[in-house]
Amino acid sequence: MTAIVFDLDGTLLRATRPYREVLSDAFEAATGEVRPEWLDAYDEAFWELFSACEPDPFRGAFSRIDGCSDPESLVESLRKRECESFRPPDGAHADLERLAEEYELGVLTNGVPEWQVHKLRTHDLYDYFDAVVASYEVGAHKPSAAPYRAIEDRLPAEEYAMVGDSESDVRGAENAGWTAYRYDGGGFGDLPDALDCARTRQSG
Repeated sequence: MTAIVFDLDGTLLRATRPYREVLSDAFEAATGEVRPEWLDAYDEAFWELFSACEPDPFRGAFSRIDGCSDPESLVESLRKRECESFRPPDGAHADLERLAEEYELGVLTNGVPEWQVHKLRTHDLYDYFDAVVASYEVGAHKPSAAPYRAIEDRLPAEEYAMVGDSESDVRGAENAGWTAYRYDGGGFGDLPDALDCARTRQSG
């Protein structure tokens, strides 16, 4: 049995507007105002904390902003608006339902488990998948080998294929001995043929 493992942000879910706008809306809704220096401070702090897999990088980043007295409200405001800012590709639900009849399906995503699973559930995608691994569970982000090995443990299969939109998805999959397919938009109905082509190209 072949397992097809999907990236989440940028693959199963596509952003509908710039993230800075989403963050700005979250500040406006939670505090009644937004300042450019808040956006910059949050972005810098979040990526520092996230890259190091520090606990609760969202709350931690908001807490570092001067004058931020209610990080909890900001976290909930951002979580809601971030989920609303994503959409699955057209036909994704029907495509995944068909793929699930022939393949084991998984999700391998860089992120905090609760946050990423919330996105999957919000967009009615979670039930299509046999396993979900978020990088925070293993303390390392793609392209590190650890997330790939973790989902292999949860999703036993004879071979694995990664579908993702980033270089880290592809490089990590190839290093793990998987077939890698760089996703560039559209539905997932043609994935079996695309994966066959990728497998042939990599073996050649």
